[in-house]
Amino acid sequence: LAILVRVPAEMLIEASAALPFATTALKAPEVGLMMTDARIHATGQPFHLGEVSLTRCVLQDDSGLLGYGHILGRQKQQAVAIARFDIALQRLDQYQAAEAYLADWQDTITEVDAMESERVQQTAVEFFTMVRGEA
Repeated sequence: LAILVRVPAEMLIEASAALPFATTALKAPEVGLMMTDARIHATGQPFHLGEVSLTRCVLQDDSGLLGYGHILGRQKQQAVAIARFDIALQRLDQYQAAEAYLADWQDTITEVDAMESERVQQTAVEFFTMVRGEA
């Protein structure tokens, strides 16, 4: 599911529409707020950073499987698409098709991350400290 939230919305919605099963909405896509906590370093005290928009929904297929879709922001169609993929990953007849999409998208995400890392590395500044011979 971590891959699905990073896939471009158009690609995800189009691919989920191609999945050959029907779903009903147990909880229609709804937008709400979620409190975000943060901490400085791993050992710092947690503090409230602020609120972020979150869209969520719950779908059920004809066999009773539940799919959950959560995504930051206000993308209702994207939350539905994520929930449909969640169901597809649980279904024996759709698992391989869903895995094929995820493998392709994971490769694309890895390439984008590598390009971004390279771009950021080009602007990195090397800091050094001069040490005096005598203290």
